[in-house]
Amino acid sequence: MSLIYNGTEAYSELAPYLEQITYTDSVDESDMISLELSDRDLKWRNAWIPQKGDILIPALTLEDWNYEGEKMTIQCGSFIVDDFGFSSPPVIGNINGVSSPVNTGFKETENTKTWEAATVQLIAGEIAGKYGLNLIYEAQEIAVAKIEQDKRTDSDFLKTLCEKYGLGLKVFYNRLVIWDYREYFGRTPVTEIKPEMCSKWSYRSSMQGTYTGARVSYKNPKTKKMVDVLVGTEERLYKTNQKADSEADARLIGEAAIRNANRRESTMQLTMPPQLLLMATLTVRLNGFGQMDGAYFIEKVTHQIGRKAYVMQVLLSRIPEGDSEKISAPTETGTGKAYIVQKGDNLWDLSQKFYGTPSRCEEIYRANKDRIETEAREHGKSNSSNGYWIWPGTPLDIPL
Repeated sequence: MSLIYNGTEAYSELAPYLEQITYTDSVDESDMISLELSDRDLKWRNAWIPQKGDILIPALTLEDWNYEGEKMTIQCGSFIVDDFGFSSPPVIGNINGVSSPVNTGFKETENTKTWEAATVQLIAGEIAGKYGLNLIYEAQEIAVAKIEQDKRTDSDFLKTLCEKYGLGLKVFYNRLVIWDYREYFGRTPVTEIKPEMCSKWSYRSSMQGTYTGARVSYKNPKTKKMVDVLVGTEERLYKTNQKADSEADARLIGEAAIRNANRRESTMQLTMPPQLLLMATLTVRLNGFGQMDGAYFIEKVTHQIGRKAYVMQVLLSRIPEGDSEKISAPTETGTGKAYIVQKGDNLWDLSQKFYGTPSRCEEIYRANKDRIETEAREHGKSNSSNGYWIWPGTPLDIPL
C-alpha cells in the first residue's frame, strides 16, 4: 500500500501498526476507506491523532500476483477523514475516510437557487466547478425547464436531480461522474464469473418494492390542464410526485422511476479472491448458477486486506431483461492490431491502452481465447480464468 496523508507519503511509518484495510467502491454511496491500527505505543491517541478533514490518497499494489514480475495498482481515490475512534483492550484505532470534494460544503451547506431553461449537464457543471471538480458526463442531453434548489445541499440536490432522470452520480478522485444506467447496463460484460471462482455466494430475489409501470403528470401548455402519462403497465403501479415539463419528459421520468425501483429486484453477493478488473458500474455475466445466470451490474466492490489474507466481496444486481438484451456480444474473432504480450501486461491495462477504457478487456480475450487458453495449459494452469493469466511473448490480435 501507498498512502499520501495530507500531502506526505506516510505508509512506511503507518505499516507497523496497520492491521486491516477496507476499501469500498460503490455506486449509490460515497467510496470509503477504513484503516484499522494497533496503538500499542499510544502514538495514535497522542501525537499522531488524526483530525477530521485530513486528506488520504491511498493506492494498493499487487506484486507477483499471477506471475513473477507482475505489478498491478489500484488507485483508490482521494478521501476526507470524517470519522475516527479508539477501543480497548487491546488499543485499536480506526480511521475512516469518505470520497468527497475537499470543500465539505458539498454535503454540508444548504443552498437556494432556481435554474431556468437549463440542462442536467449545465447544472452539474456549475456545481462541480464550485468545488474544483472535473465533470465527466456520460448521458444524453436532458432539458430542464425550471427547477429550484430550496435550502438543500448541492450533493443532495444533484443526486435527486440525477435519480429523477435515471442517472447515476459519484465523486471519485476530484471528478464528478454522471452516467446513464440504460447505457451502462448495455455495455459488454468485462468477464464471466462461475461458482468455482467464489468461496461463497448468495442470491436474493424479491417482488416487494418493484413495479410494472409508473404514472407521471405534466401540464398541457395549450389547455393548462394536468395530463397523466402511463409508462409500462398498471399491475404494480408506481405513482410519482415528480412533475414533468412535457409528455416526453414524463416518459423519461417514468422509465427512470421504474428502473430505480426495480434495479435491485434480484441481487447476488459474491466472496472471492481479488480480481482487479471488477469495479463498480461495470457489468459481468454469471454462468453455471442455473436459473440465476445472466447479465449483472456491479453495485459495490469491497476489498478487505489483512496481514494474512486479501478477499473481495462483490454485490451485483441483475440487469432487467429489456436492458440485458441490448448488451453487445463480445468479439469472437476478427483481425486487428497485432501485439506481443510484455512482462507486466494484463488484459485490463491493454484495454485501457488501446481503447482508452479498461472495460473492453473481455473483447481482447474473446478474440484470442484459443491462444490464451493454450498458453495457460502450457504454463501448468487448467485454464486462464477468462484471460486473468497471460504470459510474456504471447501474440495477441487487438480487435479494431
